[in-house]
Amino acid sequence: MLAIITPTGLEAAELLPLLTEKRALPGNYSLTRGQIGGCPIVLLTCGIGKTNAAAASATLLQQLPISRVVMLGCGGAYLGSDLRVGDLAVATAEIHGDEGCETRDGFLDMEALQLPVRKGLGGTCDYNRFPVAPTSPECRALLQRFGVNCGVRVGFGPFVTVSRCSGLTSLGAELEQRTGGICENMEGAAVAQICVRFDIPFHEIRGISNLVEDRNTRRWDIPVAARIAQQALLDLLASGFGEEAT
Repeated sequence: MLAIITPTGLEAAELLPLLTEKRALPGNYSLTRGQIGGCPIVLLTCGIGKTNAAAASATLLQQLPISRVVMLGCGGAYLGSDLRVGDLAVATAEIHGDEGCETRDGFLDMEALQLPVRKGLGGTCDYNRFPVAPTSPECRALLQRFGVNCGVRVGFGPFVTVSRCSGLTSLGAELEQRTGGICENMEGAAVAQICVRFDIPFHEIRGISNLVEDRNTRRWDIPVAARIAQQALLDLLASGFGEEAT
């Protein structure tokens, strides 16, 4: 069963009409189930931020036999990514961008502090970076074709999850340089971290709602970003991506 997790209802608005069964999860989470493209789907809106995302995804994975998770939503593109508002970003890794310590000499991440955010039973440690399931060549080609058909760019690269969004060009540039990320968000690394705990493959697709620059909401387009991410996933599901999760 494929799980789709979105931070807000807007980021699920085009998917919800395709799913019919509603149920509640512990923690007062509302879940919607059904099938899209012949694939069993559950859709969960987790709320904004890392705490909401981690709590909701852990609850979901405890309650249902999920085989794959897709995080879907909006993100802010770093200026070096060459992505524009309305483009599509696909994660190759998820990075906790502000877990660590700011010092006079620069930012120290959790590995530099020798403080793992997760310790595995075999002694392995995870710090700021968490894996995203590889995008198969077939899926990558489908996404690129989708981008061409819609007239949008499709970028592949690390995503950066923050609690404090970058409303300054200088702050975005620092995070981009330090992490190598292409866009930032507020939930992805938390869900990726929970998926590692449960040994569940994790994917993430985000539409670009804004550039990470000096904050100017007049240049944003959140509805367009939310829509393009959902349309990309629907295109993948129609092409058989969901079969990987069954």
